[in-house]
Amino acid sequence: MPSMQFLSTTIVETWKGANLAEIGPIYPMVGSEFVLFIIGLVFWIAFHFKQAAIERKEMAADAEAAKSPERLSRVFADEAKH
Repeated sequence: MPSMQFLSTTIVETWKGANLAEIGPIYPMVGSEFVLFIIGLVFWIAFHFKQAAIERKEMAADAEAAKSPERLSRVFADEAKH
């Protein structure tokens, strides 16, 4: 098992009593959280709009296919048998 010093990415050996203001950033891209949140939010909303458009197109195609005279006569013939 590797020693703990090889797993550490900072000079901190223990977090007990550590002052983060003196240590500095402990993870990459500190301060970019809000920008990343906005980017994620935009992609999330864009995904939902795109997905809704795809589903609307598929539903319209299914509705048109259901209105075909051949399909309607087949459905009504099956219902008449029962």
